[in-house]
Amino acid sequence: MLPEPTLRFTLPSVHDDTIIDCRVYHPHALTAFYHGPPWKRHAAIVAHPYAPLGGSYDDPIVDVVGETLLRAGFVVGTFNFRGAANSAGRTSWSSKAERGDYMSFVGFMIHYIHFLDPNAVRSPDRNATPADSGTLSHTSEASTTDGEGEGESDSRPLFVCAGYSYGAMITSQVPPLRDILAQFEEPKITSAAADIRLRAQHLAERQNTLMADLRSGHSMSPRKDRGLRFGGDEGEQGRSHDMRRPHSPHTEAKLRKGVNELLARRRGRRRRLSSRHSDDKDANGNANSTDTRLAHRSDDEVPQHLEKVADLIQVRPAYLLVSPLQGVITHLATMSFLAPLSSDAAQAAEDKLVTAPTLAVFGDRDVFVPMSKLRAWVDRLENINGSRFRGEEIKTAGHFWVEKMVLYKLRDAVAHFVTGLMGTPCVSS
Repeated sequence: MLPEPTLRFTLPSVHDDTIIDCRVYHPHALTAFYHGPPWKRHAAIVAHPYAPLGGSYDDPIVDVVGETLLRAGFVVGTFNFRGAANSAGRTSWSSKAERGDYMSFVGFMIHYIHFLDPNAVRSPDRNATPADSGTLSHTSEASTTDGEGEGESDSRPLFVCAGYSYGAMITSQVPPLRDILAQFEEPKITSAAADIRLRAQHLAERQNTLMADLRSGHSMSPRKDRGLRFGGDEGEQGRSHDMRRPHSPHTEAKLRKGVNELLARRRGRRRRLSSRHSDDKDANGNANSTDTRLAHRSDDEVPQHLEKVADLIQVRPAYLLVSPLQGVITHLATMSFLAPLSSDAAQAAEDKLVTAPTLAVFGDRDVFVPMSKLRAWVDRLENINGSRFRGEEIKTAGHFWVEKMVLYKLRDAVAHFVTGLMGTPCVSS
């Protein structure tokens, strides 16, 4: 079972600003007094089943997959699609809106792990953070591509996009990671993408501050080191009491205040650069840096877009599909024949499952899908030249994984998949 989340918060969807409910869980390596191997910056998200049939991030299969990834050392994120539990809105007929919800959380998680630094040093200025002097540096030397076809020696951290049932269907439909992140490069200040980026930075910096304070003895004892929470009181909460409580206006106000503080810091940074830009010119008297050119703006000028994050963390995408919906049920569940993906978008979405490491794990007694169609789909993707797609069929398992011992087989399949990509051994239990 997943523990109490480190963070509970909301995000606006890039599709239409609908508010979606989110959680983030930190592995043991991100606790302040942990002395084992460091966090390798691996992260994952897990999407839940169909909301009108009761699906939410409290689903037991989401819980099992998320816990398995957490134990493997991943920062794990879960979220409620629109219309599920405490998220706003309602389930769409086409799944287009849900793809937007998924991409919103992907954008958040990438920027969150970029700014998250368990070794950040607390500034003497208690209102300052490491990001005030620029973005955090990372050791990865990866290219800006999705990294499909890279060797197993690739040192970039893993970013696993996972989903169960309907969540697996959405995972398979979203664009490749590079296309998702393009929406967040230089978004309009007033857009959902900009808000998501700023929330990710704010929450990561708050975690950095908390961990630094704990290490320096400025805050709570090690026994209370559970992370900073948004979504009600920030103290200790019982799981059964806390998990289903709606977010309060106070929670949203704190997040909004943090976002506004980040924007104010950016304006202050431009003013500081402007005050010294005359000393930062080349031999011809021209400004010699992007920051200096930006500083030439009037102090009163409000920027229209967020600046691109310098050296944004580069990750290795991987995909995990649990009980993926294939065949007629896909259309019955979402009426996606009313708004299908374009042929180019559909091809790009499928290509990412072939060029990046992908595991589709399913039971041979899944009555929600025609097994012949599911097996044919798996066989086709596995046999594409250079494919990194793999299917694993679990005998006696149904769609809900309630049959005897099958849940353990699912957990082991997930563990072997991710630890194999990490290059670490997995011990079955």
